[in-house]
Amino acid sequence: MTRPDGVPPETDWTAGTVCRNCGAAWGEGPYCSQCGQKKAQRLQLGDLRRETWEKWRLFELSVARTAGRLLLRPGTVAREYVAGARVRHVHPLKLLLVCVALLLLVLNASGFLQVGGAQYRDAMAMMQRYANWSFTLGFFAVVASTVLVFGRRRYNLVEHMVLAAYASAVIIVLNLANQLPLLAMRDPALVLPWREAAKWYMYAAKAVVLALAFRQFFELDLRREWWRLALALVVFVAIDWLLRRAYAHLIVAIVYAQTP
Repeated sequence: MTRPDGVPPETDWTAGTVCRNCGAAWGEGPYCSQCGQKKAQRLQLGDLRRETWEKWRLFELSVARTAGRLLLRPGTVAREYVAGARVRHVHPLKLLLVCVALLLLVLNASGFLQVGGAQYRDAMAMMQRYANWSFTLGFFAVVASTVLVFGRRRYNLVEHMVLAAYASAVIIVLNLANQLPLLAMRDPALVLPWREAAKWYMYAAKAVVLALAFRQFFELDLRREWWRLALALVVFVAIDWLLRRAYAHLIVAIVYAQTP
């Protein structure tokens, strides 16, 4: 067969000297210097399987490597990512979303948000639909506190957000670990006191994570700048409390309006 212009159709559409993704001329390497796509080859069944996995996988090796370092060096990981180590570490937003999804699954399985009487459970079920993303309110509190205390002379707003995403992911992982024993303890008499105690010791754990993250990211000298670190933590607690109070009032108002 020939095309209307008399030119035979291509039989190997991966051949040529330009990138089929963006049209830039190929260099010497296997990747396009403009868009970064690998030079395409004729598709085979194995290619479809591999590319599907690469597009949809969540728990890739970079997630495991990043998670391991984040537990002790959240600020260092964020600073390295901002400085350009993008392939070495998983994307901060992707990591944060994975952590939130895992926490919601565990909360649902443990019954942490579903204990109480039938009327209480019905109200909680409705509130949970609106409160699923309340775990990320700390993200905005971190951004606000670091911008207010440390400013944007060294890091811009987006780079402050990278730190907040990584630190929030660590905090959510700690909350996830806190919920795991409840998967075995299904007795509401145990869940309720556990939930009350968690309000206090998890805030202490959150403060430790943020202290590490702030010190490492901004490379603080604690002998001279301890007060800035302490101020950042105080500002975070204040903003986080205000955000949660406002969000809780908003959810209650929405649920009340929808309750017959």
